[in-house]
Amino acid sequence: MSSTTDDKGNGNGTDTGKTTKPVKSRRASRPKVKTGCNNCKIRRVKCDETRPQCNKCVRAARHCDGYPAYRRTTEAAIPIAPRPGGNNASSYPAIASSSTAALPPTSRSIIVRKPPPRPAQKPRPTPPPTPVMDLKPTLYSPGGFSFDVQEGQYFQVFRTHTASELSGFFDSEFWTRSVLQESNSEASIRHAVVALGALYKTLEKASESPPTSPDSNSYDTAPNHYNFALQQYGKSITRLREALQYNETRSQRTVLISIVLFTCFQSFTGDHKAAISQIQHGLGLLEERRQDAKQPLIRRQGEEVEDELIQMFTRLAIQAKSYDMAFHFPHPYVIRLSPSNHPTSPQSAPSPSESSSTSSLESQIPDVFKTSQEARSSLDALCERIMRFQEALSFYYQGPNNILPASIKSSGLGFRTQLAQWAAAFEPLLNSRGRPGITNTERAGINVLKMLQIMTSILFLMGYSTSEMDFDNFYPQFKEIIDLAQEVVLHEELSLAQAKCGDTPTCRHRPRATEGRRSNPTTHFPGLAAHQPDTYREEDGYAHIKASFALDLGIVPPLFVVATKCRDRKLRRDAIKLLMVSPRREGMWDSILSGKAGQWLMEIEEEGMGQYLGYGMGTMDGAVVEKDRRIMVKEILFDLQKREATLRCGTRGAREGDEDSRVNETQIFW
Repeated sequence: MSSTTDDKGNGNGTDTGKTTKPVKSRRASRPKVKTGCNNCKIRRVKCDETRPQCNKCVRAARHCDGYPAYRRTTEAAIPIAPRPGGNNASSYPAIASSSTAALPPTSRSIIVRKPPPRPAQKPRPTPPPTPVMDLKPTLYSPGGFSFDVQEGQYFQVFRTHTASELSGFFDSEFWTRSVLQESNSEASIRHAVVALGALYKTLEKASESPPTSPDSNSYDTAPNHYNFALQQYGKSITRLREALQYNETRSQRTVLISIVLFTCFQSFTGDHKAAISQIQHGLGLLEERRQDAKQPLIRRQGEEVEDELIQMFTRLAIQAKSYDMAFHFPHPYVIRLSPSNHPTSPQSAPSPSESSSTSSLESQIPDVFKTSQEARSSLDALCERIMRFQEALSFYYQGPNNILPASIKSSGLGFRTQLAQWAAAFEPLLNSRGRPGITNTERAGINVLKMLQIMTSILFLMGYSTSEMDFDNFYPQFKEIIDLAQEVVLHEELSLAQAKCGDTPTCRHRPRATEGRRSNPTTHFPGLAAHQPDTYREEDGYAHIKASFALDLGIVPPLFVVATKCRDRKLRRDAIKLLMVSPRREGMWDSILSGKAGQWLMEIEEEGMGQYLGYGMGTMDGAVVEKDRRIMVKEILFDLQKREATLRCGTRGAREGDEDSRVNETQIFW
């Protein structure tokens, strides 16, 4: 007993009477990762962050919700102010007086996944002062990256304004979700997003009316915004090259999204040749994926590319092809949709192995389209097939300006049937656009789809004709395009008028009273007839329309076709006016350039015909544009950045080198 006590007291006994508890090891503390998908967070498993669906969810047969953008747990107000310190700090206007403790860090770190040693970089010079914008005080910053103040401001602009405007007349999760999610983890995409936000501010300041007052912020100017956009665009390209060189990119999906953003930037700034090269590169990558899919031994882990991104390249390819068809670019700036030169017959759908590299497998046109998005996807697929078919035939029958011989017209009549089927399925949607509850954007999207379908039908059938006189057969279609376009522009004008000026008496854009016409200050709005609300008066013009940019096609290409191919003098002038008074850039299509090109062709064709009296195809004596006076655009060389172009026209069907008395050339500035 005593020995037992002694053993306890000494702590050396072997029989203590109690079982000693093992020491519990503690897990090392590490920062929590917040960038995984929602399902993995809920299941408390490590997410591999594969895009667009993580492999953990796929193996567990769960639906992956994707990677939501990181949000701050508290909506703390972050003052939008210049970087503290330095001699230039005092030159910025004071924007906020709240504490600067919540300011995001100014370091520019990027995630590096075990790269080889990089060469030492030279210290970067301090950038010039960047414009400070009037934005909401709360900034969003992608997880995993740090923004300086200026980058955060432009990212906020993209998130709240640019993303929706780039979508054009259709809602697109690519801009509002996919791009923002990818910017969480990819530095190249983050900088490209910031660059597009800065370009949006450039356009906003350049088209500001009335101009900014002299005492306003001297840094909030279009040139400063544009210079910052160029800096960020350069950084985006550099980051992508580094990521590819050091094998840091997550997947080919990242490269494809970057190509879309670069194409958008280049189209915005007017570098159409670079934009076409980017699109062609993206099509090549998608074609490589399609070829790899045929090889069962080739597996690309974590490189899924969702249909939304593939459809984006489909639309970019259609856009580039339509631009080439209108302005006849020289090689190597002619977009190629197919790697091979075998035409796809419209009489039978392609097999899965022969499907296009940019569109999903073709689906049958339904009896009725339920949504405009369904109709849009169907029209995109149909337009792509038509363009591939014409492209392949042009390889065998190399006619002037890609005009195909009439003898093979029957080979493509199946496409005319499909276009008619699409129009019939779309008719209920078209008739529903005036219902209550339909937004202006939804209504405009429906109008645009119909305009594009009409334009495609006209150009497809005229692709086999060598006579400009045959366009006179499409007068009803030309008139429908004008009616639909006027509806789009008018509703845009009315919406902006209400948003900008509110009550009519306060509208500073109200035209002054002129001789023979008094302006009623209580009931008059530009674009509205005082005696009949919502009725457009041509003499008032569109005073509230602002310059805009979207990556998708809209009203510009169909109006350009009317301006250059319709010889009804009223419809032609209506098309030119709509292009000129509603400045917009739709991808590479510039409305002002298109309007001026149509104006020049019209003046040449109508020279000597007498003054237009305001109605019909001719003057009082019924004169029309004769066959030997009609011309078409043969070539255009332009610089959208300098806003100048060289336009050349000639006779339809005349080959290069043939004597053509109608050849003409001019310089256009705008």
